[in-house]
Amino acid sequence: MKVWALRRQGADVLPLRLSARRVYILPTSAGWTFALLLAVMFVAGMNYGNGLALLFTFWLTGFALVAMVQTQRGLTGITVHAASAGPAHAGDMVRLRVLVSGGSAPADLHLVEERESASAAGAATAAAAAGNDISQDQGGESSKAELLLELPAPRRGHWRAPALRLYSTAPFGLFRAWTWLTLDAGTLVYPAIAGSLPVPESRGVESGSLRHVHGLDELAWLRDFREGDSPRQVAWKAYARGQPLLVREYSGEGSRRHEFDFDALHGLDTEARLCQLTRWVVDASAQGSAWVLRLPGAPPMAGNGPEHRAHCLTRLALHGLREGVA
Repeated sequence: MKVWALRRQGADVLPLRLSARRVYILPTSAGWTFALLLAVMFVAGMNYGNGLALLFTFWLTGFALVAMVQTQRGLTGITVHAASAGPAHAGDMVRLRVLVSGGSAPADLHLVEERESASAAGAATAAAAAGNDISQDQGGESSKAELLLELPAPRRGHWRAPALRLYSTAPFGLFRAWTWLTLDAGTLVYPAIAGSLPVPESRGVESGSLRHVHGLDELAWLRDFREGDSPRQVAWKAYARGQPLLVREYSGEGSRRHEFDFDALHGLDTEARLCQLTRWVVDASAQGSAWVLRLPGAPPMAGNGPEHRAHCLTRLALHGLREGVA
């Protein structure tokens, strides 16, 4: 049914307002038990000619029908405003945030990923909603909920949100109304933080490296151009020779930095090297040190700080992948 429903409704574009056409509903286990109770009461009432029992049965049946309509209406009219996911490391969990509003009971919404497996076909796996943060908007007319869902990130590279099921059993728990969401939300999964090798000793600017007096500073290395860099620092001569857009990085005579070189990690496979480099980058960033990351087929990436850390982790996540464009 999941495949059929996704094919029927097509791709979702946010903001998305849920219509009754894409909301599905079935009894819960409590609902089936309630239906069995009604059937037993009806048979007993007819068998013994007990009008009071039949009246009570019909009254409960009407209650169940009203509960079904209320459950369906609780999901119809909900608007999915946005979905976002933060970066994570391979082997960890990606934290997905979905902002919804409207409907009659946003506080009772649940967001899950469903996977069909041999052991539990159609069972909800991964993590259910980690928690709903309810807040009133400025007008106070409709409530908003932020649904949090943690999903596994088994490998590095680009990560896209899978098809998710948004459901509710409010107000009485006799029926479950749900819809499928194909959210355009993604993030990067960095390599796992692993490896036991010590951080390479920091070293000063090598005597044989490119140097150019620039006030009191010296040209220590070149790095990739990033948005916000001054055009005066761009190495235009190198760009004219067909090289990528590079920026001059200056440092003082006594400056020291770590050298994280992919090719220097002998005896390790590609993924193990990337994990070790990731650990070094994270550790160096936490210590406030400067470092240079060297990857095959890419210019050295030198610098320090959170922005440089994110840039290096992005390159490590996409290294060797066909779609890997930093």
